[in-house]
Amino acid sequence: MSILAVMKSQSLFCALFYEAVLQSFAAVPGSAGFPQTVTVSMRPYKGTRPVVAVKVNGAGPYDFMVDTGASVTVLDTALFNELGLRAEGSSKVTSSAGASTEVRSVAEEVTVDCLPVRNIRVVSMKSPMTDSDYRAVRGILGENFLRHFDILIDNQHRKMTLDTGGGVANSLAGERLPITFPPLSQGGENRFRPMISVTVKSYGPARLLLDSGAASLVLLQWGNPVKGLMDGMRVRTLNGSMLCESSIDRLYLGKGTVRDLMMETCQSAAVKPQDRKGILPTAIFKQVFISHTESYVIINPTKRFSVPREITVVTPLPLGESMDSRPMNFPTPVSPLK
Repeated sequence: MSILAVMKSQSLFCALFYEAVLQSFAAVPGSAGFPQTVTVSMRPYKGTRPVVAVKVNGAGPYDFMVDTGASVTVLDTALFNELGLRAEGSSKVTSSAGASTEVRSVAEEVTVDCLPVRNIRVVSMKSPMTDSDYRAVRGILGENFLRHFDILIDNQHRKMTLDTGGGVANSLAGERLPITFPPLSQGGENRFRPMISVTVKSYGPARLLLDSGAASLVLLQWGNPVKGLMDGMRVRTLNGSMLCESSIDRLYLGKGTVRDLMMETCQSAAVKPQDRKGILPTAIFKQVFISHTESYVIINPTKRFSVPREITVVTPLPLGESMDSRPMNFPTPVSPLK
């Protein structure tokens, strides 16, 4: 069979599967006879943040950044208007720098490859991507889409796998680190943000947001993000900015240790004085598996029955230096998982 014939056959199968799901389910469960796992390539951007092709209401595909740190899916205002979505009220969008109120709507379906989620809330934001290298990105794929799947983010090979049947989870080994979600009311948008417990040598125990949209590890401390005591650089976020200082520290993650890790300490009005919170980017690891089904994460998983590997990180660059100006590299491994 020719390559063209194979491609046509795959496209037809995907279309048939997509139609069957839309007729039968509000979200995407696994069904016998249909693919429960899809693997998609990340789009060719210079940076480490994962960007994939996404369709909205059958239109597209458009480039969306995959962001486990975002509770809701975001559309650029121009795309929101192009799709003819109607404003159905407003939603509070929260980032580390603060919160803003944005127009919201409901998309009939948002689709990655053959896997759709129907009737999904989206918000409109003008230029949600602050980095100039990501200007072509039209939206952010948030946890209200991602939580329907187990996800393998493969930064080393620039691929992402979505799974609805447990097959990927059963094929992987590694320490299962529990993830929790904020104890908010059912109507709270931030209830889907996955948190993981770690210890930072100079900071102590902390709960970090597992964030595929972040570029470096961030520790948050209460303070005025505009007129703070820090002399560091200002970092822009989705809806604001923070004053931050850089340092090198050690991170204890389950039974593993990450040494000489660049991190930022930032002042934020979005946390309370007693809070010990921050952001852990998935981009600093070779692979991250997130089980939304069982609420755990595996850092650098291995195939079952293979030799355990060490935790390996991508060293973040100093604050203010572009991460997109250097090629991807994975430095010498650090302490192994027991």
